[in-house]
Amino acid sequence: MTMKFQPCVFVFALASYVMGCSSGLAWSAPPAPPASANPSPPNVVLIFADDLGYGDLGCYGATKLQTPNIDQLAAEGRRFTDAHSASAVCTPSRYGLLTGEYPVRKNIWGPAPITSPLLVDAEKLTIADVFKNSGYSTAAFGKWHLGFGTKTNDWKQPLRPGPLDLGFDYFFGVPLVNSAPPYVFVENDRVFARDSNDPLVYLGRKPTDKATAITPLTDEHGQRVPNYFSGAAAAHKLYNDFTLGTTLAERSTQWIREQSDKPFFLYLSTTNIHHPFTPARRFQGTSQCGLYGDFVHELDWIVGEVMETLKEKGVADNTLVLFTSDNGGMFNRGGQEAFRLGHRGNGDLLGFKFGAWEGGHRVPFIARWPGHIQPGTTSTQLISSVDMLATFAALTEQTLSQEQIADSVNVLPAMMGEPESPLRDTLVVSPHKPTHLTVRNGRWVYIGAQGEGGFNGKPGVHAAGGPVCASFVGSVNSDIEDGRIKKDAPPAQLYDLEADVNQTRNLYNEFPEVVKEMSELLARYAPPKPKRVPRKGKPAPKKDSASRGEAIDAPTRSPNFVVIFTDDQGYGDLSCFGGKHVSTPRIDQMAAEGMKLTSFYVAAPVCTPSRAALMTGCYPKRIGMAMGSNFGVLLAGDRKGLNPDEVTIAEVLKTAGYKTGMFGKWHLGDQPEFLPTRQGFDEFFGIPFSHDIHPFHPRQDHYKFPPLALLENEQVIEMDPDADYLTKRITEHAVSFIERHKDEPFFLYVPHPIPHAPLHVSPPFMEGVSDDIVATLKAEDGNIDYKTRDEIYRQAIAEIDWSVGTILDTLKASGLDENTFVLFTSDNGPPKKSLFANAGPLRGNKGTTFEGGMREPTVVRWPGKIPSGKPNDELMTTMDLLPTFAKLAGAAIPTDRVIDGKDIWPTLIGDAQTPHKAFFYHGGNKLQAVRSGKWKLHVNKGKPAQLYDLKNDIGEKKNVIESNPEVTQKLSAHLQAFANDIADNSRPAAFVENPKPLSK
Repeated sequence: MTMKFQPCVFVFALASYVMGCSSGLAWSAPPAPPASANPSPPNVVLIFADDLGYGDLGCYGATKLQTPNIDQLAAEGRRFTDAHSASAVCTPSRYGLLTGEYPVRKNIWGPAPITSPLLVDAEKLTIADVFKNSGYSTAAFGKWHLGFGTKTNDWKQPLRPGPLDLGFDYFFGVPLVNSAPPYVFVENDRVFARDSNDPLVYLGRKPTDKATAITPLTDEHGQRVPNYFSGAAAAHKLYNDFTLGTTLAERSTQWIREQSDKPFFLYLSTTNIHHPFTPARRFQGTSQCGLYGDFVHELDWIVGEVMETLKEKGVADNTLVLFTSDNGGMFNRGGQEAFRLGHRGNGDLLGFKFGAWEGGHRVPFIARWPGHIQPGTTSTQLISSVDMLATFAALTEQTLSQEQIADSVNVLPAMMGEPESPLRDTLVVSPHKPTHLTVRNGRWVYIGAQGEGGFNGKPGVHAAGGPVCASFVGSVNSDIEDGRIKKDAPPAQLYDLEADVNQTRNLYNEFPEVVKEMSELLARYAPPKPKRVPRKGKPAPKKDSASRGEAIDAPTRSPNFVVIFTDDQGYGDLSCFGGKHVSTPRIDQMAAEGMKLTSFYVAAPVCTPSRAALMTGCYPKRIGMAMGSNFGVLLAGDRKGLNPDEVTIAEVLKTAGYKTGMFGKWHLGDQPEFLPTRQGFDEFFGIPFSHDIHPFHPRQDHYKFPPLALLENEQVIEMDPDADYLTKRITEHAVSFIERHKDEPFFLYVPHPIPHAPLHVSPPFMEGVSDDIVATLKAEDGNIDYKTRDEIYRQAIAEIDWSVGTILDTLKASGLDENTFVLFTSDNGPPKKSLFANAGPLRGNKGTTFEGGMREPTVVRWPGKIPSGKPNDELMTTMDLLPTFAKLAGAAIPTDRVIDGKDIWPTLIGDAQTPHKAFFYHGGNKLQAVRSGKWKLHVNKGKPAQLYDLKNDIGEKKNVIESNPEVTQKLSAHLQAFANDIADNSRPAAFVENPKPLSK
């Protein structure tokens, strides 16, 4: 259609739109354009740079590089000083830009993986749709990174739905990002220069010699993921990292030249200046800050090419040109080299890409439209990239519904004039971690956690950021000392950006009333609680049902969650699971009032990977945590740890307003970057790993372990604590946590170090121990008698039982009993050489993938919600706790990564069978077995070896593989499919350089 555009009418319509859709805010109308102004609708060019920081342009203060074309854009238009991306991360930022909706609404937090489906609902209105609905030609060039298809993208063509289904007439660009495969161009919905005889084939996320060759780069250029695709040799050859920017410039300017009588909208999403830094030869060495600055120079040239083409076509004066970035600058190796040479990518702002501090999302924003936007001006209006949808609707005189507008605000008045009042008071920004969702209101910004919630690596590594890098670049912040969050720092952050844009002083303790208001405001933007959809054919539960009661529906009030996780306790080491060598009356009572889970599994038969799975809801191999760096588990001073980019169960619950506390054994990394307080826990008291990782270890000559540290939060408070009192002290901290947080929802994680050897018991529980044993233990004199301590197993379990009872009593005394989900289980099976610990009827022990190594004695209790007194034999796992707790709490889990856990709430209440089609057993990094239904298949070097019917042979005694070939074939298929999935969708652990043992 052809739209008539009358400038004077437009100003009136725009004013009416603002009055109707922006809470009646008044604004100063811009001067009418001159009579000679082109009456046709304006073209719009939106240039969306990648990882360009607030300080990366000359017009924003850069001195070590030059950006004359962008500076001229600012001189001929308006520069905004309080503009923000929707997220501090690329994919969610692009989602917000295109849809006008905060990415938190769709639980999008990180970069879309290679196999991601299209993250934007094809039925949702986008900025391209707005222009297309007004008769514009629309095109997108450059980086896409929002996925293709409706399910896991297998890269079969056509790549639909995609850009063409979101309002773009044409697309040419990079399907993901310039640092990740496939390293080909996509045109519309096909690989560019495709050859049907040489198709693009996804090989999975493992480097292989089958992958097609790509442009050779050096470490100087920055990190780039290897190619994971074979085939498409011609397409790969056309993709050259050093001509990427110039190719996109040529293609987009050619498209402008091809436009005729229709107005057009061009979305140019550059790959500059995302790593790897690969400027064309003509730009190399032209800046004073390395390849980083050279890449900015190429970006500036791209902008100049676009502007020259608009002038060549005679439409420069009738084109609204917008220039901004998808997030702040990253402190990767290129950014670090630029800093060494005197350049600060984010200016004086605190923080970096991925984080919640201003440096992560306050970005350059320039608007130019001669005759409509006053040249050489600056605006302090608070705006966001999510505002483009409402702004473009106003520009094209379209009225949108509130649902279509989403979170967008029309900011055209701030481009064309000086509004008397702020156009938006509130802004929500998503960093990488959900725990650090950030809300802005007027001058105040509130971050509901410590730190920035982005990368935390030290200078020298690619994934650098956080407090350590803030100190490194000279930023000052009252919560940070020597590159670490202070022990006494407030639990959250409040800054007055009007007085302190660089966030030097956290005002959390000084303005409690503002903190309360801001935290309540932030809570409004948490992902919506899931709505229960009645199952077909299922009658509504009767309200007077004594056994089920309210159990069918999730509670209306947020429940508390308590997970008690013992160490090396076997399936037969509870009285209620048949143990005669122990007495556990309180846990037995818990089982009678709740439910025994008789097919409940951990994801690994040893400590570290088992705990990593509980925290993340993922198989350990998927997150690189199937082993320590050079041992089966993490050791003292290990350079490896749970990646801070993983989202833990604690972090998920914090997004729903939960307080989180952990008291006990961590064992997911002892370096500062890996500690519980960096992984979502507000409070921590305990030890960093097993208490036998200590100089008294029997093989100390080999391991040379340092003394054991006891921590409170991140501070070492004791060295070599008396382990006899660990169970008692951990319980006391758990009780205190409950009592202090009884008026707010909480998650309490109690991973006891006991009954891992050597066994320790406090004096009150030594009753019944022979005098000889007591005397032997008193004579230890700094050494530990493992063999004698094995004799106090019954006492150690009794103290664990006391701890469970004490926690349950505290919940009851605090009035929380009926609103608290409590689960008791163990991290893996019993050790092989223990005198008393045993796996009951199960075969195997700790370290094996027989049932005794991974099926755990588990009891769950929630009065009135979970049916009582009847065992549940459905297959469930510790990985399921994250999605289940998230559902019950109304929290959202990340959608940018694979989560292996399932929502087991319907299974727990007896409303459904297990949600797991199959469960997989790893020994270290080796996939060794699979269970599906009653059948379990073990493999040896990848080949089927043993098959057991667990329903009739729980002890895995009778191998029936010969008589069940079809079952074997089916389970083998499960194993292969899972191995492929892990290869395609895995994430790395994190590593630090120069790790040091903890010391006081």
